Amino acid sequence: MSKFNELNEKAGMSVHIGLMIWKEMKQKGMTIVTLSEQLAISKSKIQDIINSKSLDIELLVNISEALKHNFLAYYQTGAVFRDLSHEEKRKSSEEIRRLKVLLTEKNKALDLKDKTIQNLSNTISILEKGQLY
Repeated sequence: MSKFNELNEKAGMSVHIGLMIWKEMKQKGMTIVTLSEQLAISKSKIQDIINSKSLDIELLVNISEALKHNFLAYYQTGAVFRDLSHEEKRKSSEEIRRLKVLLTEKNKALDLKDKTIQNLSNTISILEKGQLY
């Protein structure tokens, strides 16, 4: 069972995701054949998905993209997911700050390299002029 489904169960949520997928398919007029072709999986696997109460997160994301519907939203009402989302946002913010500092340092190094190249070019020009005389 995926971590996502374990969290779903801990949160006491009872979403029959297969049923939600089937409803969305019907609403959009999509057949099992069409969805199986879009996901490159068998028709019997689609039928298994429709009968499933829970799915692997990666598969659910792929189905969400194929049907252009966010099935993850059915799970986002629990406190466990709010906390997870908050923690993910905090970690992302920290990573963005770290990357900005790193980018600033790299840009300074590039500027210094450019100045060094310019100074060396000037030195070469002066030396070349000196040899001509």
